[in-house]
Amino acid sequence: MFIDNLLDFGYLHFTYHVLDFIVTFMPMKVRIVDNLNGKTESLNDADADLVATLIKENTKAVNQGEYSEAELDMLCAFATPETIQQEVAKGFLISLLSDEGELIGCALVMKKWTRLFIKTLQVSKKYGRKGYGTLIYQHCEERFRTAGLQEIEVQVTKFLSSEAFYGKLGFVKTGNPTQKDLYFAMYKFL
Repeated sequence: MFIDNLLDFGYLHFTYHVLDFIVTFMPMKVRIVDNLNGKTESLNDADADLVATLIKENTKAVNQGEYSEAELDMLCAFATPETIQQEVAKGFLISLLSDEGELIGCALVMKKWTRLFIKTLQVSKKYGRKGYGTLIYQHCEERFRTAGLQEIEVQVTKFLSSEAFYGKLGFVKTGNPTQKDLYFAMYKFL
């Protein structure tokens, strides 16, 4: 079930069931930038900077030795405001913001040739493990369904928590990453 009242800059305050527990969300704003159908909605510099900062900070904070410092830098190389703006110009970005404007989390869906994939889904550590990642993912899945796609690919880091998160959502790992791989792919059929 996807929550139908997610609107651009909409306000949300609701409770819903996730697995066997109840999650209550605080009031928040949802911002969607969807350029997948040729529309050209830009992401301003300040918002691009917030997204890039969240990606870099989260990636480094979650590292439990899976990546060296040099690998973390390569992992975060795309997380610059300019690159985020370029990717959003031809992709899809959903952001959750608190009433005060703090970025709770976001997901970036990008095009790879004619296919779409989730490049990153991030939730601020401050808001982690409260269901926000699942909420963001559900919106991404709905966008894939709207596009008529039958499967979702996600680019997953080697963090155990990332693989576990996507596994709970029904994704299956394809192959095993080598030491040199920064990412691996997981797929889900819709």
